Amino acid sequence: MPTDAVDSALDSAQVFANSANVVRVFEALDDGSTTSRDLADRSGAARSTVGRILDRGESRGWIHSEGSQYELTYLGRVMIEEFRDYLRTVEGVQHLGEDVQYLPEPAHDLEYSHLRDATITKPRAENPTAPFDRMIELFRAADYHRALIKTGIPRSTRVGWELWSQGQLEGEIVLEASFLETLRDDPERAEPWVDAARAGTVWIHEDVPEGIQILDEVVLLWLGERREDELYVAGVLESENPAVLSWAESLFEDYRGEAEKLTPEMLHER
Repeated sequence: MPTDAVDSALDSAQVFANSANVVRVFEALDDGSTTSRDLADRSGAARSTVGRILDRGESRGWIHSEGSQYELTYLGRVMIEEFRDYLRTVEGVQHLGEDVQYLPEPAHDLEYSHLRDATITKPRAENPTAPFDRMIELFRAADYHRALIKTGIPRSTRVGWELWSQGQLEGEIVLEASFLETLRDDPERAEPWVDAARAGTVWIHEDVPEGIQILDEVVLLWLGERREDELYVAGVLESENPAVLSWAESLFEDYRGEAEKLTPEMLHER
């Protein structure tokens, strides 16, 4: 982008970025035509401050006035909507903090603004297994479970299997094919997966993302990374945002559509 264009864009952005009052006034105007007195009351800014904001907005073609009434122009509405989206994105990134680097790779396609209200459960000194405890808690409260799994965690597999066998939890799983070798070497660990294969609820895929699960309408994203073939768990993120749910459901459907059904025989093949 040419330097002049960058300078112009930054100058426009600074109108909003330099003062929360500007954002509040524009958001109030976004609700419709009103007076400077009303804008002062709704924004909490002094009348003189509101006056300067209105003058500056008019000079840029973002605000139109007629008598004592002020309203946003189409350009003004676009500017505040785009800046508001930017703020939401920054809120999402700030909420995630250093954990943004630990999101599963496909989750980087999400708009970070959708994650600004997500809950993150992290290991704590007094409870190193807090993320797993939270997942089990959600398991027990759910009716339907869908998951993309590289490696089945024994504890969650056991709990999920118990709930499923008792008719308390239904679901579908897309499992990474390489995990079958582990199961073939451990018949006890493979037992739940044999039952699931007989029920036709597990699919096998050659390359599955790390730790993406859907429990009813709650999306769980495992935060972590592989370190020398070991999974470092930084925490688990849960979101009920409709956009995150839609993304997770679409991703699951894509992987399941490319996968093949797991059969009991696959767990014994060599």
